[in-house]
Amino acid sequence: MIYKIPLTLVSVFFGVVSAAQIDASQFKLTESGYNPDIARLDVILPIATVSDVLAATNHANPTKTVTASNFLRGYTWEDVSGYDDVNTEKWYPQGITTSADALDTGVYENKKVILIDWYDKTGSGKGVRVSFIDRTVSGAAAYRNALLVEPYSDANGNPSFRAVKVHGGGLMWYGNTLFLVDTNNGIRTFDLDHIYKVSVGDGIGRISSTVYEAFSYAFVVPQSRSYKASTLATPMRWSFISLDRTTTPDSIVVGEYAANSSVPAPRFVRFGIDFTTRRLFTGNGIATATWAYQLDILRMQGATSINGQFFISRSNGESGRGDLITWVPGNAAKIYAGAFTPGCEDVSYNHNADELWTLTEHPGQRTFFAVKAGSFA
Repeated sequence: MIYKIPLTLVSVFFGVVSAAQIDASQFKLTESGYNPDIARLDVILPIATVSDVLAATNHANPTKTVTASNFLRGYTWEDVSGYDDVNTEKWYPQGITTSADALDTGVYENKKVILIDWYDKTGSGKGVRVSFIDRTVSGAAAYRNALLVEPYSDANGNPSFRAVKVHGGGLMWYGNTLFLVDTNNGIRTFDLDHIYKVSVGDGIGRISSTVYEAFSYAFVVPQSRSYKASTLATPMRWSFISLDRTTTPDSIVVGEYAANSSVPAPRFVRFGIDFTTRRLFTGNGIATATWAYQLDILRMQGATSINGQFFISRSNGESGRGDLITWVPGNAAKIYAGAFTPGCEDVSYNHNADELWTLTEHPGQRTFFAVKAGSFA
């Protein structure tokens, strides 16, 4: 059953948003080389595909009806004896992307997939994990969590890997490459053609010549490159990321979260991306933004652009319902107050089904769901 909140029950109004186009050329990302330790790990560890991870799903995503405007479908997380991703305070979900970002057809290795990243809330150094969610079968979904890792050579010159200790905000999937924003540094990418199957144990990285562990996770996804942000007078906070397939060429939109007006107005930045290499367009190893704006919308958690129109999620605390804001540069923003559930985070667009996906982060209230983007006129 599809459940919708009629827009008549949602406060909809035009907001006067202070927006200013700014110099895009100041936003630069220096691309690293491909991590050489991946080739060394390939020789030692079994390589798994995305399909292999999905074939090993070990948790269920029950369907969930969510009170959201123009709701299409929703899911929650496993909450059973001995395992509870709904209420855990150890991990918090943040970013979302789908196989419609990965490939234009909307399927990857014949699967409909959602990826959601979680960051280690405890500060114990476990970094970021990603839920691989299989929703190929209509009305059903199941998932497996894998750890993001950074390959490196240890003190003895042996290939190993360590946890990726970042906040783990926005997530974007493009071809075989997963893009993760790094709050203070820019963007990290991960190679989905080199997922590794590792031994199940509490350690991290190389334990012996034949044993590698990842905090009891069975799969790890290695960091392949980084895009280091240039130094700005007011450093940008790299908070969320999304793919825009409606530009030529394809592009990514990156934005920043700001909690209050004491900081400069949040910025949106766009970079071109090459579908043949799955890398940002660069000159002399540097990617330069093609478009940038400042926009005085606080508490933005995610944004994506569809044919020049932005869809922005805004949180209002743990108990306040989230807002969906649509905005076209040069026009007033349209604010659908309370259109989302509390704790809304990142957004991602599936153009094949006109689905705008988002997720919520707070313990006890965690869901991920899609709304119909085209119904927000």
